[in-house]
This record gives sequence, structure tokens and C-alpha cells, in this order.
Amino acid sequence: MPSNTLCIGLPKRTRRTGPKVKTGCITCKIRRVKCDENKPICFSTGRKCDGYDGFSHFQAFGPHQASGLPLAVPMLSGLGDSIHYLEFYHKYARPSLSSDFDKEFWSQTSLQMAQSEPAVRHALVALGYLHKTQSGSLKHARSSFAINHEHKTLLLYYNKAVRCLVDRMVESSYSPEIGLVTCVLFICIEFMRGNYETAFVHLSSGLNIITEWRKRQLNGLSNVPRLSPSFSANTSNRSGSSTIIEDKLIPIFIRAITAALLYGVPIEHIFQISGPLPMDLRKRPFLTILEAQSPNHELRNVSIVWIRNMAQKIFYGNVITTEDFKYQSYLLECHSAWLHCLQTLERHKHLSKEDKITASSLMVSYYGTYISVACAIETNQAKYDQHLENFKALNHHAKIVLNSMNPTTSSASSSITDSKSLPRSSSGKMPVSSPKTSQAANFTFEISVVPPLYFAATRCRCPVTRREAISLLLLNPPREALWDPKQHALVSERAIEIEESEVDPVTGWPVEKTRLWSVVVNGDMDGEGRFSVRFSAGSWFQGQVYGRNGEGRMWEEWFVM
Repeated sequence: MPSNTLCIGLPKRTRRTGPKVKTGCITCKIRRVKCDENKPICFSTGRKCDGYDGFSHFQAFGPHQASGLPLAVPMLSGLGDSIHYLEFYHKYARPSLSSDFDKEFWSQTSLQMAQSEPAVRHALVALGYLHKTQSGSLKHARSSFAINHEHKTLLLYYNKAVRCLVDRMVESSYSPEIGLVTCVLFICIEFMRGNYETAFVHLSSGLNIITEWRKRQLNGLSNVPRLSPSFSANTSNRSGSSTIIEDKLIPIFIRAITAALLYGVPIEHIFQISGPLPMDLRKRPFLTILEAQSPNHELRNVSIVWIRNMAQKIFYGNVITTEDFKYQSYLLECHSAWLHCLQTLERHKHLSKEDKITASSLMVSYYGTYISVACAIETNQAKYDQHLENFKALNHHAKIVLNSMNPTTSSASSSITDSKSLPRSSSGKMPVSSPKTSQAANFTFEISVVPPLYFAATRCRCPVTRREAISLLLLNPPREALWDPKQHALVSERAIEIEESEVDPVTGWPVEKTRLWSVVVNGDMDGEGRFSVRFSAGSWFQGQVYGRNGEGRMWEEWFVM
């Protein structure tokens, strides 16, 4: 019997025993009851399961049970009843977190490293706990964070993970991928808690690790520690630590950078943000759909940095230079080259259903950044009207992605509302759909459709198209990092109300003087679900004297979820 199990005394028999159990767990064999053979632990007796003879609890978690990994007694020691949260992570949180771009990380990399690295192991317990106890709603996350000071289990294992990582970093066998894997888990935990400030601190730490690692690679230093044995056991087809970091971990951080940039964090000051070159895209077409993701997300990041810089220039009245226009043309050329490569792949290779869905998720990102770049220098909001077909395409691809998550939403999403048909509650607020019944939090680490749909709802002036974007947000997709779809649907409806306070009598679209230049959601939601939103009138940036009710350029409103 493994050393981490408990010996359970035999009770006095009071009834006839069942047949001898040969394949069940140790506890069921002792008690001679039928075992449900659930692994790593069963739930047949209502007692603590002592596991299976010769079976590693953790082997059931890994993708290859015959991987030759060592028994997981050291891994499980000290977890006690909290092993249930590690099991919950594997069964429910892992599938929820995984996207087409990072399945290997959540399903394999983190679990393999957890065998030998206590920091990763404890972080997974904390993450499993959050997924089991939270709904995924940002209001729920902020309520727990602000009022309950979190539960003991979360704080216990989160703090253990931090301490173990700090201790591990001074050991000679420490390698950068240990810190990067743990860092991703920390970021995810803070995203779930709705604590964006600490999440971005962890992100910055991870980017600093990557920067230092790249410097060592360029300098040709050969004393970079190797992967730990348990982690490298299933990576024999890899070239080692460098491949794991470059191919698996860095892309996750590149995608996470988007969250920080959208929150206004100047990540470019601590990490070089670069995008693909148009000539490189044209020389080397995509061979698989996954090859299209890295340049797509890199292009998204460089575009957001430039858009933000242009917004600051417009806000402070600085001159838009010739170089700004040239860089805008360059970014649009990059977008066109990427789209051409993707369309070439779609024409010449039969894509699976899953690949088509992945392509649609990339197209949602493409249309969002393309429209933003094309309109970033304009103060006249009518510029967005020229991209109506692109907004419609964004909604179309978002609908494909959302329907793949829950096919039952297909019929709901196929119904397009007219310009005034979105229902309201008696308080005038957008109705919020009831949460989906799920065993894990309705949450995912990756940004996918929520920010682009929010962009379409607030920037597109077509009454039907923008309301379709809101209807998609209300299909109860998972919260994406810090982006709660219900919250952004609520704000989008208010933006429509403001802009449609005066419409063109012929088209039914908002007139220019009521259009908004920006709608910025404050991330500091309190425990009661209250948050503020800053509205900026587009008329002010055009030098007009009228804004909203003649009150000027900017104002703040409060919302309650």
C-alpha cells in the first residue's frame, strides 16, 4: 500500500458480503463492496478512498498513462482532502480553460510539471478550488475578493505555491520554464479573482523571465538548466527546454499581453512587442491553421499599441504626423497579407470542423483590429460606417465560435433583432440571461470574442448589426480573462441609448453629434457589482461646441450588474 494512504480497520460484519472485488480501489476491496472504479479516487463508500494498488493517482491525469512517470506519492503528500481540487481541475477546469491554441499547456504541460514541482502543484490546487467555488461571473469574483477575503483553501495553496517558487528559484536545478508555467497559473488565478493589478504584475514577471532567457540564448550561454526528469519524460520528441519555452510558453504570454494592453498597461516598456512582416507572410504561406495564430496575435498586439498611441494624440490635441499615416498603411498591409495567407490555406487544404472554428476565432480578432486600425486616426465617427460589411463578418464568425461552445445557442443566435427590439427590464437595464448550469466556472483564460463583440456593439452605427453583437454577448459565453460578456452587453446597450437619442430620419442611424468617441469600462468593480464607465463625445474631438446635452467632452456613469 502506498505510504500516503490510510489503513482503515475492518468493521464487524453485520450482513452478507458481496463478491470479491478484483479491479476496484483498496478501500472497496477491504470493505468488499462494488467499486465505481472512478480514478484517481472512487466515491462508492462515502469514505476516504485509498487509491488503487500499483496505480499512480497522477497517471490518470496525464495524456499518456503508459508514460513511465514515477509514482506520485511525493506529489500527493501534504495535499490531504484538497486532492479533490486537483482532481476537479483535471476533470472540469482543464477542459474549460483549454482553447485550440493552448490545450497542451492545460492538459499536459502543467500536470506533468506538477509531479516534480510543488509550486505548480499547489497552484493547480488553488485553480481547481476557484473553478469549483466560483460561477465565472466577474461580479461573483469581485464579491469574493472584496468581502470574503477569499477562502482558506485558496489562500493556503496560493501562498504555498508562491513560497515554493521563491525557494525553487535559488536552487541550481531551477530552469526558466518552471517559473513561466507557474506564472501562467498565477495570472489565471488572478484573472478569475477579477484582480487585474496583481494579474499584470505576474504577467510582467513572466515577460521579464522571457526577456532574460532570450538574452542568454543570444549570448550562447550553455549553462541553462535542463528540464526536470518528470517533465522531460513526455517530451523526448522535443529539443529540450528551448523548444518548450519558444513553442509552447511564449505564445501563451503573447496572447496574454493583449489583456494588459486593452487595460492600458504599457507592456511595451518592459517587453519588445513585434509583429509579422508582410513580406514574410507572403513568402511562407500557412501550412496548418495553428500556424496562422502566432502572427495573428502578434499583429493584434502591435495594432493595439499603435491605436492607443493615436488615441492619446487625438485626446491631447497633438498633430498626427506623416509617419503615423505610413505606419497605419503598414499595419493594414500586414492585415491584408495575413488574410491572404489564411484564405490560401482554406482554398488549398480541406479543413476539419474544428479547424474551421479555429479559423473563425482568428477572423474575429482580425476584423476587430483591422477596423480599429483603419479608423484610429479619424475623429469623425462616420468613418466606421464604411466598415459595415466587416462588422457583419465579425458577428458572423463570432456566432460560429459561440455555437461551437454550445450548439443549443444556434437557434437563438440566428434570430437578428431589429433596431429597437432588444427587451429591457422594468429598470431600463438590459436583461441578463440566467447562468448556464455547469460543474466548473464559466470562465476561460484566452480572449476570443467578447472584446471584439463589445467593439462592434459600441462602434458600429447600424442598429441591426450592433444589436446582433449584443445578442451574441447575451448567449452566456464564458468570461474571457477579465471580460465579462454580461457586463459589456449592459454597457453597450447604454451606449446605443445615448447615440440613438437623435437619429437621422431617413436612415435611422445616429446623427454625428450624438456619436461617442470612446466608451471605457473601469475595471474596479466593487463587491456589489457596481462599476463606472467613462463616455467621451465624438463631437468634442471635432471641435464642435455641443456634446451630450451640451455638457462637454466627457462624463462618467455608474452601473450595477
